[in-house]
Amino acid sequence: MSKLQDPHQPEQIPYLQLALLHEPKQTNRVKQSRSVTLSHQRKISVYSKRILARVMEQITENDSQLQEFYQLRITSIVSDTELDVVSAYSFVKRALRELATVQWEFEDTDNQEWYFLHLLDSTKKRRVGIMNGIITIVLNPELTPYFVNIAGQYSTYKLDAYMGLHTWYAMRFYEILSTFRDTGWWEINLDEYRLLMDCGVETDKWGKTRKDKSGQPVMKLAQAKDLIKNTVLHAQKELASTNCAFNFKPILEQKDTRGRPKIIGLHFDLIHPELKDIPASWLADKEVARVIDRLRSFAVTEKNIAQYLEHIGLATANKLVREWQLKENSQKKIDDKLKYCNAVFVRQGKQAIEEKRAEALQARKQVQQALFPITVKR
Repeated sequence: MSKLQDPHQPEQIPYLQLALLHEPKQTNRVKQSRSVTLSHQRKISVYSKRILARVMEQITENDSQLQEFYQLRITSIVSDTELDVVSAYSFVKRALRELATVQWEFEDTDNQEWYFLHLLDSTKKRRVGIMNGIITIVLNPELTPYFVNIAGQYSTYKLDAYMGLHTWYAMRFYEILSTFRDTGWWEINLDEYRLLMDCGVETDKWGKTRKDKSGQPVMKLAQAKDLIKNTVLHAQKELASTNCAFNFKPILEQKDTRGRPKIIGLHFDLIHPELKDIPASWLADKEVARVIDRLRSFAVTEKNIAQYLEHIGLATANKLVREWQLKENSQKKIDDKLKYCNAVFVRQGKQAIEEKRAEALQARKQVQQALFPITVKR
């Protein structure tokens, strides 16, 4: 592409200032509005996702507005890859071109209102671009409510695991499942899942539905088995060593007729949920409530009960309490219940989680075999 200049104007140097003006703060934490996390997003490159994550990492709780610009080093985007300097520069340029085309759509069907806003702002003198290994990003200020002072529900996730992911689907799963770590599960119908994973009806650049030769809409990964294989199973493998590791099972339609039932939804269970409070349903169950009371009597904290009781199980929890009671009735009393009992309980919980992780690997293999049986050719 040639560089054009107005022949009637003297040569001017644009107000780029792309050189690093301040060291970016790496907090290893992104806070994101739930409405953004669960929005219908278009699939973009991993490098575009990484750039956005590094920008969002710099938006703090104390910010009242978006900064004029955000900067980050190319090395923070490609540090875990085998890209050399030239290749990294090329990939980042491609990612910035892609981000320049990203637009968020807003629609109010009741008022028949629809509009879109671009993600980046290229109208300012402070340019979006690269200089000496420094990336400069200018976000569209009209999108401020989705980045700053986020109201309502939101999710947070850590970047150390996120930046090590290598597919867009795994990144989307990490974002979404981080929203449900406090409940431990996520369930969704297949049509909505397709929209979240950009696997719905294909459209052209004008938003018009693509159709096949028979006039039917073209669907990305139209077969449910292909959808699960290319999105769920790949993401499950990538997230296996992260705090968003998960198991899943298809939700099947209820039918009285013969034949294989249709998959109509998906249910996901987090292997490492992070419950903050004891669920009300646990306290409503008399048996569970009794175990919780016993644990409380030995100073096991609410947070630890919420996080680990489900993994440990009632039988093991009762066994621990009996062991502590025997200690209390012996000459070797527990000096500090808060310290000792919580340490034992947490250790038991982490052991149970590791055992579940091993079981999850086996369960994943069984699901793969069930969905994609190996056919032996005769």
